[in-house]
Amino acid sequence: MRSALKKYLKEEDVADDSMVRYVAAFIDLNDDGVKEVIVHIFAQNLCGTGGCPTLVLAQTDSSFRIVSRISITRPPIRVLHRRSKGWHDLTVWVQGGGIQPGYEVELPFDGDSYAVNPTVPPARRLNRDAKGEVAISGDATGIPLD
Repeated sequence: MRSALKKYLKEEDVADDSMVRYVAAFIDLNDDGVKEVIVHIFAQNLCGTGGCPTLVLAQTDSSFRIVSRISITRPPIRVLHRRSKGWHDLTVWVQGGGIQPGYEVELPFDGDSYAVNPTVPPARRLNRDAKGEVAISGDATGIPLD
């Protein structure tokens, strides 16, 4: 998983990953018996007033591939009981960058990935209490990548 994160950071032109922190949650998102990984990244070069990126990784043999790159997210990140195209929907918190107060957004899976930007469709504001579990808590601070 760490090599997939390092590759992602290189693609995003993060030259120094010594200050990067991340939180990872291993959860079976598509109910196939193999756990995918939700990774919330804290990196000065990638975070802004709207939040930081979240990745969804899937295992491929002995490595991981990026299924989704979700921009400007904030924890808590939840995995809902509801599914789209065979994968559990996710929720993230959006706030900042002009969005005040913040709110929870549902991200459906489209068959290939989750919504890239949680502030535009197909992401949608969660207006009711959807059942699910917290994968990454709102007070998560992360661990160093190195």
